[in-house]
Amino acid sequence: DVSRRGLGFDRWDPIETRNYPSELASELSYGHTGYTGTCVWVDPKYNLVYIFLSNRVYPKVTERLSSLRIRPRIQDVVYRAIEKGL
Repeated sequence: DVSRRGLGFDRWDPIETRNYPSELASELSYGHTGYTGTCVWVDPKYNLVYIFLSNRVYPKVTERLSSLRIRPRIQDVVYRAIEKGL
């Protein structure tokens, strides 16, 4: 099994059930997520830096951010726009 961790950052993970990151990200991509749901993801292939700021601990901590796949779904929109040349 290959680790998705590397030098303090997360690497692209092809296993879709891990919800991490967008399935459209390239294998060169890497990033980091924070406890409150924030995310920074870099994809050198597309010259892209994706930053998602959130606060899932207000008013209480939930796993809903993960189960709704909000971060990867927003990334999907960005990648589709790049594919269309927008």
